Amino acid sequence: MTETAIHVEMEDLGEVRRKLAITVPKEEVSQEVDRAYRALGKRAKVKGFRPGKVPRAVLELYYKKQVEQDVSDALVRRSLEQALQEKNLNPVGMNWPEPIPPVVEGQDYRYVVELEIPPTLTVDNYFGLTLHDPGAEVPEEAVEARLEEIRQANAVLQPVSEPRPVKEGDYVLLDYQGYFAGQALEEAKGENIYLEVAVDLPQDFFNPLIAGKNVEFAVKIHDIKELAVPDLDDAFAQSLGGNFQTLADLRAAVREDIIKAKERERQANLEQQVLEKLIAAHPFELPPSLLRQEQESLLREQLAHLQQYNINFEGLDFQKMLENVKPKAEFRVRSRLLLEQIAVQEGITVEEAEVEEALQRRAEASGWTLAQVREYYREHRLLDLLRRQLRDEKIMQLIIDRAHLEAAPPEARQESEQTCS
Repeated sequence: MTETAIHVEMEDLGEVRRKLAITVPKEEVSQEVDRAYRALGKRAKVKGFRPGKVPRAVLELYYKKQVEQDVSDALVRRSLEQALQEKNLNPVGMNWPEPIPPVVEGQDYRYVVELEIPPTLTVDNYFGLTLHDPGAEVPEEAVEARLEEIRQANAVLQPVSEPRPVKEGDYVLLDYQGYFAGQALEEAKGENIYLEVAVDLPQDFFNPLIAGKNVEFAVKIHDIKELAVPDLDDAFAQSLGGNFQTLADLRAAVREDIIKAKERERQANLEQQVLEKLIAAHPFELPPSLLRQEQESLLREQLAHLQQYNINFEGLDFQKMLENVKPKAEFRVRSRLLLEQIAVQEGITVEEAEVEEALQRRAEASGWTLAQVREYYREHRLLDLLRRQLRDEKIMQLIIDRAHLEAAPPEARQESEQTCS
Protein backbone atom coordinates (compact mmCIF):
# COMPACT_ATOMS: atom_id res chain seq x y z
CA MET A 1 0.00 0.00 0.00
CA THR A 2 1.41 3.39 -1.01
CA GLU A 3 1.94 5.70 1.94
CA THR A 4 -0.21 8.82 1.84
CA ALA A 5 1.51 12.16 2.28
CA ILE A 6 0.81 13.43 5.77
CA HIS A 7 1.42 16.86 7.20
CA VAL A 8 3.68 17.12 10.26
CA GLU A 9 4.31 20.21 12.34
CA MET A 10 7.06 19.89 14.97
CA GLU A 11 7.52 22.17 17.96
CA ASP A 12 10.56 22.13 20.26
CA LEU A 13 9.50 22.00 23.90
CA GLY A 14 13.04 21.79 25.23
CA GLU A 15 16.29 19.94 24.69
CA VAL A 16 14.69 16.50 24.90
CA ARG A 17 11.01 17.15 24.21
CA ARG A 18 9.16 17.60 20.93
CA LYS A 19 5.49 18.07 20.06
CA LEU A 20 4.18 16.71 16.78
CA ALA A 21 0.89 17.85 15.25
CA ILE A 22 0.09 15.22 12.63
CA THR A 23 -2.62 15.58 9.98
CA VAL A 24 -3.85 12.70 7.82
CA PRO A 25 -5.70 13.94 4.73
CA LYS A 26 -9.41 13.19 4.51
CA GLU A 27 -8.90 11.04 1.40
CA GLU A 28 -6.84 8.57 3.43
CA VAL A 29 -9.41 8.68 6.23
CA SER A 30 -12.21 7.73 3.82
CA GLN A 31 -10.14 4.96 2.24
CA GLU A 32 -9.29 3.54 5.67
CA VAL A 33 -12.95 3.62 6.74
CA ASP A 34 -13.97 1.85 3.50
CA ARG A 35 -11.30 -0.82 4.03
CA ALA A 36 -12.48 -1.36 7.61
CA TYR A 37 -16.14 -1.85 6.58
CA ARG A 38 -15.22 -4.16 3.69
CA ALA A 39 -13.13 -6.32 6.02
CA LEU A 40 -15.90 -6.29 8.62
CA GLY A 41 -18.55 -7.20 6.05
CA LYS A 42 -16.69 -10.40 5.15
CA ARG A 43 -16.85 -11.76 8.69
CA ALA A 44 -19.82 -10.02 10.37
CA LYS A 45 -22.88 -12.14 11.15
CA VAL A 46 -26.13 -10.18 11.15
CA LYS A 47 -29.47 -11.95 11.39
CA GLY A 48 -31.39 -11.80 8.11
CA PHE A 49 -28.30 -11.36 5.91
CA ARG A 50 -25.99 -13.85 4.27
CA PRO A 51 -22.26 -13.61 5.21
CA GLY A 52 -20.57 -11.00 3.02
CA LYS A 53 -23.90 -9.48 1.95
CA VAL A 54 -24.59 -7.16 4.91
CA PRO A 55 -25.18 -3.59 3.65
CA ARG A 56 -22.79 -0.96 4.97
CA ALA A 57 -25.67 1.02 6.47
CA VAL A 58 -26.55 -1.99 8.62
CA LEU A 59 -22.90 -2.49 9.61
CA GLU A 60 -22.72 1.16 10.64
CA LEU A 61 -25.81 0.67 12.78
CA TYR A 62 -24.17 -2.15 14.75
CA TYR A 63 -20.43 -1.49 14.53
CA LYS A 64 -19.82 2.23 13.92
CA LYS A 65 -18.03 2.94 17.22
CA GLN A 66 -15.85 -0.14 16.87
CA VAL A 67 -14.89 0.76 13.29
CA GLU A 68 -14.10 4.34 14.25
CA GLN A 69 -11.85 3.11 17.05
CA ASP A 70 -10.10 0.60 14.80
CA VAL A 71 -9.58 3.22 12.09
CA SER A 72 -8.26 5.77 14.59
CA ASP A 73 -5.74 3.23 15.92
CA ALA A 74 -4.63 2.29 12.41
CA LEU A 75 -4.23 5.89 11.27
CA VAL A 76 -2.27 6.90 14.36
CA ARG A 77 0.03 3.88 14.18
CA ARG A 78 0.80 4.33 10.50
CA SER A 79 1.04 8.12 10.42
CA LEU A 80 3.18 8.33 13.55
CA GLU A 81 5.72 5.95 12.05
CA GLN A 82 5.84 8.12 8.93
CA ALA A 83 6.19 11.29 11.00
CA LEU A 84 9.09 9.91 13.02
CA GLN A 85 10.90 8.87 9.86
CA GLU A 86 10.24 12.23 8.24
CA LYS A 87 11.59 14.18 11.23
CA ASN A 88 14.39 11.67 11.94
CA LEU A 89 13.25 11.13 15.52
CA ASN A 90 13.99 8.15 17.77
CA PRO A 91 11.80 8.72 20.83
CA VAL A 92 12.53 7.20 24.22
CA GLY A 93 9.11 8.11 25.60
CA MET A 94 5.70 9.28 24.38
CA ASN A 95 2.78 11.14 25.86
CA TRP A 96 -0.18 9.83 23.89
CA PRO A 97 -3.37 11.84 23.44
CA GLU A 98 -6.00 10.50 25.83
CA PRO A 99 -8.37 9.55 24.47
CA ILE A 100 -7.30 9.18 20.85
CA PRO A 101 -9.52 11.48 18.75
CA PRO A 102 -12.26 9.68 16.79
CA VAL A 103 -12.30 9.79 13.01
CA VAL A 104 -14.92 11.78 11.14
CA GLU A 105 -15.39 10.54 7.60
CA GLY A 106 -14.91 13.31 5.06
CA GLN A 107 -12.61 15.32 7.33
CA ASP A 108 -8.86 15.39 7.90
CA TYR A 109 -7.72 13.39 10.90
CA ARG A 110 -5.55 15.41 13.27
CA TYR A 111 -3.90 14.55 16.57
CA VAL A 112 -1.03 15.76 18.73
CA VAL A 113 1.61 13.68 20.48
CA GLU A 114 4.48 14.75 22.73
CA LEU A 115 7.77 12.88 22.59
CA GLU A 116 10.92 12.55 24.64
CA ILE A 117 14.11 12.10 22.65
CA PRO A 118 17.73 11.48 23.63
CA PRO A 119 19.77 14.69 24.07
CA THR A 120 22.00 15.76 21.22
CA LEU A 121 25.52 15.26 22.56
CA THR A 122 29.06 15.92 21.53
CA VAL A 123 31.55 14.59 24.06
CA ASP A 124 34.84 16.46 24.28
CA ASN A 125 38.17 16.09 26.06
CA TYR A 126 37.78 12.50 27.16
CA PHE A 127 41.39 11.73 26.29
CA GLY A 128 44.14 13.00 28.57
CA LEU A 129 42.07 12.94 31.77
CA THR A 130 44.01 13.09 35.04
CA LEU A 131 43.08 10.14 37.23
CA HIS A 132 44.22 9.04 40.67
CA ASP A 133 45.61 5.53 40.43
CA PRO A 134 44.92 3.53 43.62
CA GLY A 135 47.44 0.92 42.50
CA ALA A 136 47.21 -2.82 42.91
CA GLU A 137 50.13 -3.55 45.21
CA VAL A 138 49.62 -6.41 47.63
CA PRO A 139 51.46 -5.98 50.96
CA GLU A 140 52.67 -9.12 52.70
CA GLU A 141 50.39 -8.37 55.65
CA ALA A 142 47.34 -8.76 53.37
CA VAL A 143 48.51 -12.23 52.31
CA GLU A 144 49.15 -13.28 55.90
CA ALA A 145 45.77 -11.92 57.02
CA ARG A 146 44.00 -13.92 54.31
CA LEU A 147 45.91 -17.06 55.25
CA GLU A 148 44.86 -16.57 58.87
CA GLU A 149 41.23 -16.22 57.76
CA ILE A 150 41.51 -19.53 55.89
CA ARG A 151 43.14 -21.12 58.91
CA GLN A 152 40.45 -19.92 61.31
CA ALA A 153 37.71 -21.01 58.90
CA ASN A 154 39.09 -24.55 59.03
CA ALA A 155 39.27 -24.74 62.82
CA VAL A 156 37.38 -27.61 64.43
CA LEU A 157 35.93 -28.24 67.86
CA GLN A 158 37.63 -31.03 69.80
CA PRO A 159 37.39 -32.32 73.36
CA VAL A 160 39.85 -30.82 75.83
CA SER A 161 42.95 -32.97 76.25
CA GLU A 162 42.77 -33.10 80.06
CA PRO A 163 40.29 -32.11 82.78
CA ARG A 164 40.35 -28.39 83.52
CA PRO A 165 37.97 -25.54 84.38
CA VAL A 166 35.98 -23.85 81.64
CA LYS A 167 37.70 -20.76 80.30
CA GLU A 168 36.66 -17.93 77.98
CA GLY A 169 36.57 -19.05 74.34
CA ASP A 170 35.59 -22.64 75.16
CA TYR A 171 32.46 -24.21 73.69
CA VAL A 172 30.38 -26.08 76.22
CA LEU A 173 27.32 -28.30 75.94
CA LEU A 174 25.19 -27.24 78.86
CA ASP A 175 21.89 -26.48 80.48
CA TYR A 176 21.74 -22.95 81.81
CA GLN A 177 19.51 -20.57 83.74
CA GLY A 178 20.36 -16.89 83.93
CA TYR A 179 19.70 -14.75 87.01
CA PHE A 180 19.71 -10.98 87.35
CA ALA A 181 19.28 -9.37 90.77
CA GLY A 182 18.30 -12.78 92.07
CA GLN A 183 15.46 -13.24 89.61
CA ALA A 184 15.41 -16.12 87.10
CA LEU A 185 15.22 -14.85 83.52
CA GLU A 186 12.93 -16.78 81.20
CA GLU A 187 14.71 -15.37 78.14
CA ALA A 188 18.07 -16.61 79.52
CA LYS A 189 17.29 -20.30 79.80
CA GLY A 190 18.28 -23.26 77.65
CA GLU A 191 19.01 -26.98 77.63
CA ASN A 192 21.59 -29.04 75.69
CA ILE A 193 22.97 -25.99 73.94
CA TYR A 194 26.48 -25.39 72.61
CA LEU A 195 27.58 -21.99 73.84
CA GLU A 196 30.77 -20.03 73.46
CA VAL A 197 31.75 -18.87 76.91
CA ALA A 198 31.45 -15.10 77.46
CA VAL A 199 30.83 -12.82 80.42
CA ASP A 200 29.13 -9.51 79.61
CA LEU A 201 25.97 -9.04 77.58
CA PRO A 202 26.16 -6.59 74.63
CA GLN A 203 24.59 -3.15 74.92
CA ASP A 204 22.01 -4.04 72.26
CA PHE A 205 20.86 -7.22 74.03
CA PHE A 206 17.19 -7.79 73.29
CA ASN A 207 16.07 -7.31 76.93
CA PRO A 208 16.74 -3.60 77.63
CA LEU A 209 16.43 -4.13 81.38
CA ILE A 210 19.57 -6.29 81.50
CA ALA A 211 21.44 -5.03 78.41
CA GLY A 212 25.05 -4.34 79.29
CA LYS A 213 24.63 -5.84 82.77
CA ASN A 214 26.50 -8.76 84.36
CA VAL A 215 24.18 -11.75 84.53
CA GLU A 216 24.79 -14.77 86.77
CA PHE A 217 24.21 -18.18 85.23
CA ALA A 218 23.57 -21.46 86.93
CA VAL A 219 24.86 -24.08 84.53
CA LYS A 220 25.11 -27.84 84.25
CA ILE A 221 27.98 -28.71 81.94
CA HIS A 222 27.76 -31.90 79.88
CA ASP A 223 30.82 -31.45 77.68
CA ILE A 224 33.70 -29.02 77.11
CA LYS A 225 35.34 -28.48 73.73
CA GLU A 226 37.98 -26.09 72.55
CA LEU A 227 38.58 -24.64 69.12
CA ALA A 228 41.56 -26.32 67.48
CA VAL A 229 43.11 -24.17 64.79
CA PRO A 230 45.34 -26.07 62.35
CA ASP A 231 48.99 -25.17 61.99
CA LEU A 232 49.91 -23.17 58.93
CA ASP A 233 52.13 -25.74 57.25
CA ASP A 234 52.40 -27.99 54.21
CA ALA A 235 49.97 -30.52 55.67
CA PHE A 236 47.33 -27.84 56.10
CA ALA A 237 47.83 -26.66 52.51
CA GLN A 238 47.42 -30.24 51.25
CA SER A 239 44.25 -30.71 53.31
CA LEU A 240 42.56 -27.92 51.36
CA GLY A 241 42.67 -29.97 48.16
CA GLY A 242 43.34 -28.48 44.76
CA ASN A 243 46.94 -28.44 43.57
CA PHE A 244 48.45 -27.30 46.85
CA GLN A 245 51.41 -29.45 47.84
CA THR A 246 53.17 -26.96 50.09
CA LEU A 247 52.40 -23.89 52.13
CA ALA A 248 54.30 -21.93 49.50
CA ASP A 249 51.80 -23.11 46.87
CA LEU A 250 48.90 -21.93 49.04
CA ARG A 251 50.57 -18.60 49.78
CA ALA A 252 51.20 -18.00 46.06
CA ALA A 253 47.57 -18.81 45.20
CA VAL A 254 46.31 -16.49 47.92
CA ARG A 255 48.55 -13.70 46.68
CA GLU A 256 47.34 -14.22 43.09
CA ASP A 257 43.72 -14.13 44.25
CA ILE A 258 44.28 -10.88 46.14
CA ILE A 259 46.10 -9.36 43.15
CA LYS A 260 43.16 -10.17 40.86
CA ALA A 261 40.73 -8.64 43.34
CA LYS A 262 42.91 -5.52 43.65
CA GLU A 263 43.11 -5.21 39.86
CA ARG A 264 39.32 -5.38 39.62
CA GLU A 265 39.01 -2.74 42.35
CA ARG A 266 41.59 -0.56 40.61
CA GLN A 267 39.79 -0.81 37.26
CA ALA A 268 36.42 -0.04 38.85
CA ASN A 269 37.93 2.92 40.69
CA LEU A 270 39.45 4.37 37.52
CA GLU A 271 36.23 3.85 35.55
CA GLN A 272 34.22 5.59 38.26
CA GLN A 273 36.57 8.56 38.08
CA VAL A 274 36.22 8.70 34.29
CA LEU A 275 32.42 8.73 34.48
CA GLU A 276 32.36 11.35 37.21
CA LYS A 277 34.61 13.64 35.18
CA LEU A 278 32.64 13.14 31.97
CA ILE A 279 29.33 13.84 33.70
CA ALA A 280 30.69 16.94 35.42
CA ALA A 281 32.05 18.30 32.13
CA HIS A 282 28.94 17.60 30.02
CA PRO A 283 25.71 18.89 31.58
CA PHE A 284 22.58 18.09 29.59
CA GLU A 285 18.87 17.65 30.14
CA LEU A 286 17.84 14.10 30.89
CA PRO A 287 14.69 12.58 29.34
CA PRO A 288 12.37 11.98 32.33
CA SER A 289 11.13 8.68 30.95
CA LEU A 290 14.68 7.27 30.73
CA LEU A 291 15.34 8.31 34.31
CA ARG A 292 12.07 6.79 35.48
CA GLN A 293 12.79 3.51 33.67
CA GLU A 294 16.19 3.29 35.35
CA GLN A 295 14.69 4.07 38.76
CA GLU A 296 12.17 1.27 38.29
CA SER A 297 14.93 -1.10 37.15
CA LEU A 298 17.00 -0.34 40.25
CA LEU A 299 13.95 -0.78 42.48
CA ARG A 300 13.23 -4.17 40.91
CA GLU A 301 16.82 -5.18 41.65
CA GLN A 302 16.41 -4.14 45.28
CA LEU A 303 13.11 -5.95 45.68
CA ALA A 304 14.53 -9.10 44.10
CA HIS A 305 17.38 -8.94 46.61
CA LEU A 306 14.99 -8.46 49.53
CA GLN A 307 12.84 -11.33 48.27
CA GLN A 308 15.75 -13.72 48.81
CA TYR A 309 15.35 -13.06 52.54
CA ASN A 310 11.56 -13.60 52.49
CA ILE A 311 10.92 -9.99 53.46
CA ASN A 312 7.27 -8.96 53.40
CA PHE A 313 6.78 -6.02 51.02
CA GLU A 314 3.53 -4.97 52.66
CA GLY A 315 3.77 -1.44 54.01
CA LEU A 316 6.85 -0.48 51.97
CA ASP A 317 6.74 3.03 50.53
CA PHE A 318 7.64 2.28 46.90
CA GLN A 319 7.44 5.94 45.88
CA LYS A 320 9.99 6.84 48.55
CA MET A 321 12.18 3.94 47.47
CA LEU A 322 12.05 5.23 43.88
CA GLU A 323 13.19 8.65 45.09
CA ASN A 324 16.01 7.09 47.08
CA VAL A 325 17.46 5.38 44.01
CA LYS A 326 17.06 8.48 41.80
CA PRO A 327 20.67 9.76 42.18
CA LYS A 328 22.11 6.36 41.26
CA ALA A 329 19.66 6.03 38.37
CA GLU A 330 20.61 9.45 37.04
CA PHE A 331 24.31 8.59 37.20
CA ARG A 332 23.68 5.38 35.26
CA VAL A 333 21.61 7.02 32.53
CA ARG A 334 24.04 9.93 32.06
CA SER A 335 26.95 7.49 31.92
CA ARG A 336 25.18 5.32 29.34
CA LEU A 337 24.32 8.24 27.05
CA LEU A 338 27.85 9.65 27.20
CA LEU A 339 29.46 6.28 26.46
CA GLU A 340 27.06 5.67 23.58
CA GLN A 341 28.09 8.99 22.04
CA ILE A 342 31.80 8.30 22.50
CA ALA A 343 31.28 4.94 20.78
CA VAL A 344 29.74 6.76 17.83
CA GLN A 345 32.52 9.36 17.69
CA GLU A 346 35.28 6.74 17.93
CA GLY A 347 33.56 4.15 15.74
CA ILE A 348 33.72 1.51 18.48
CA THR A 349 31.68 -1.62 17.78
CA VAL A 350 31.52 -5.19 19.04
CA GLU A 351 31.95 -8.10 16.63
CA GLU A 352 29.99 -11.33 16.99
CA ALA A 353 33.25 -13.19 17.58
CA GLU A 354 33.82 -11.02 20.65
CA VAL A 355 30.34 -11.86 21.92
CA GLU A 356 31.08 -15.57 21.48
CA GLU A 357 34.37 -15.21 23.38
CA ALA A 358 32.54 -13.50 26.24
CA LEU A 359 29.92 -16.24 26.34
CA GLN A 360 32.68 -18.85 26.37
CA ARG A 361 34.33 -17.14 29.37
CA ARG A 362 31.02 -17.17 31.23
CA ALA A 363 30.53 -20.82 30.38
CA GLU A 364 33.96 -21.72 31.77
CA ALA A 365 33.30 -19.73 34.95
CA SER A 366 29.84 -21.23 35.52
CA GLY A 367 30.47 -24.85 34.54
CA TRP A 368 27.77 -24.65 31.86
CA THR A 369 28.31 -25.51 28.24
CA LEU A 370 28.64 -22.71 25.71
CA ALA A 371 25.32 -23.74 24.16
CA GLN A 372 23.59 -23.52 27.54
CA VAL A 373 24.98 -20.07 28.26
CA ARG A 374 24.09 -18.84 24.78
CA GLU A 375 20.53 -20.12 25.11
CA TYR A 376 20.19 -18.52 28.55
CA TYR A 377 21.26 -15.13 27.19
CA ARG A 378 18.89 -15.43 24.26
CA GLU A 379 15.95 -16.59 26.38
CA HIS A 380 16.42 -13.74 28.87
CA ARG A 381 17.19 -11.17 26.15
CA LEU A 382 20.61 -10.40 27.57
CA LEU A 383 22.67 -10.42 24.38
CA ASP A 384 22.18 -6.70 23.69
CA LEU A 385 23.17 -5.93 27.27
CA LEU A 386 26.28 -8.08 26.86
CA ARG A 387 27.20 -6.25 23.65
CA ARG A 388 26.81 -2.92 25.42
CA GLN A 389 28.97 -4.09 28.32
CA LEU A 390 31.70 -5.24 25.92
CA ARG A 391 31.51 -1.94 24.04
CA ASP A 392 31.73 0.05 27.27
CA GLU A 393 34.76 -2.00 28.36
CA LYS A 394 36.50 -1.04 25.11
CA ILE A 395 35.66 2.63 25.56
CA MET A 396 36.83 2.68 29.16
CA GLN A 397 40.10 0.95 28.40
CA LEU A 398 40.74 3.35 25.53
CA ILE A 399 40.18 6.36 27.79
CA ILE A 400 42.20 4.95 30.72
CA ASP A 401 45.09 3.96 28.44
CA ARG A 402 45.32 7.59 27.28
CA ALA A 403 44.81 9.16 30.71
CA HIS A 404 47.43 10.74 32.99
CA LEU A 405 47.62 8.49 36.04
CA GLU A 406 48.81 9.99 39.31
CA ALA A 407 49.38 8.15 42.58
CA ALA A 408 46.26 8.24 44.71
CA PRO A 409 46.43 10.13 48.04
CA PRO A 410 47.77 7.97 50.90
CA GLU A 411 44.38 7.81 52.64
CA ALA A 412 42.71 6.47 49.49
CA ARG A 413 45.42 3.84 49.03
CA GLN A 414 45.08 2.80 52.68
CA GLU A 415 41.31 2.39 52.31
CA SER A 416 41.85 0.22 49.23
CA GLU A 417 44.33 -2.00 51.09
CA GLN A 418 41.95 -2.40 54.03
CA THR A 419 39.12 -3.35 51.68
CA CYS A 420 41.23 -6.00 50.00
CA SER A 421 42.62 -7.44 53.24
